[in-house]
Amino acid sequence: MKKWKTIIALLLMAFAIILEWNWFWAIFIVLGLINVIKSGEIHFVESVTRKETPKLYWVMVFIWMILALYSILNYLSVF
Repeated sequence: MKKWKTIIALLLMAFAIILEWNWFWAIFIVLGLINVIKSGEIHFVESVTRKETPKLYWVMVFIWMILALYSILNYLSVF
């Protein structure tokens, strides 16, 4: 089956919304962040690459890290 990971991710996203799995978003962001760092490219509104625009790339990676940390701490009821 082509793109099975994408299909599973979409199904899990639907379950996360319906069942209010807040912990899922932390994992989803971290997995996306790992992929972004390995590939050196972020697909957000447009493609941002580490090679072409390194400052913007690292700002976006930092923002994703903050969002992942916030999601984890929120799930753990730290704030």
